[in-house]
Amino acid sequence: MKVWLDGRITDRATIPALDSSVQIGLGVFEVLRAYDGAPYLLDRHLARMRKSARHFGLKFGRSDSSIERGVTSLLRTLKLKSAAVRLVLTAGGSFLIRAVKLPSIPARWYREGAAIDYAPWRRDPRAPLYGHKTLNYLENVLTRERALAKGLADVLFLSMDGRVLEGCVTNVFLVKGGRIQTPALDGILPGVTRGEVIRLAKALKIPVEERRLLPRDVESADEVFLTNALIEVLPVSRVGKSRFGKPGPVTRELASAYARRNR
Repeated sequence: MKVWLDGRITDRATIPALDSSVQIGLGVFEVLRAYDGAPYLLDRHLARMRKSARHFGLKFGRSDSSIERGVTSLLRTLKLKSAAVRLVLTAGGSFLIRAVKLPSIPARWYREGAAIDYAPWRRDPRAPLYGHKTLNYLENVLTRERALAKGLADVLFLSMDGRVLEGCVTNVFLVKGGRIQTPALDGILPGVTRGEVIRLAKALKIPVEERRLLPRDVESADEVFLTNALIEVLPVSRVGKSRFGKPGPVTRELASAYARRNR
């Protein structure tokens, strides 16, 4: 597998064994989507990555333009037009770009809505890692693997006091009475796709509230959907035992608007 590492494309990428990213998972990453051979919303992903790097005291020594050139050259080398792109900054300052074919997402999830549930454990959003995409990602990986094994698209984390936070790899949105609601940025990841969907909703004159949400708010919603760079806008038909039926009109409108914008 060819990757881009520190300015060159190679199939023999190595990271020093004593790099703190290897030793203790100190590092940050981003996942974004490429359309027609070009990375989508790369500037926003890099802005978030830089902010996290500063938060953890990591050296970010590459310009946005050099990273964009690295992504596009890797996509050309791999002959990928539509792809999942992963950017990694290690504690030692190495910068890695990997691009792979998009993961398979069941088409029925988009037609009929996906099932999700609540995570079996809670989070303290005041903890220092939350709100950042770090290489210390095992909690998310294990939680989502359990969810996928049950046929779920994702699970939602609750805070210690019962607030709805986010999914393992997604942000969550509700629709009530034609108004969109989503958890406020208080210990959750400021999703790039989340931000773009909020901007699109406002452009479409759909009211958006960023606020404290509880499970009862989810369960009484008219529509629920998830967002991230790879799934885009994914309708939800069931959260735990609460069912919502097929994708609703607001979800469909936003999904269509998002698809038109990036193609």
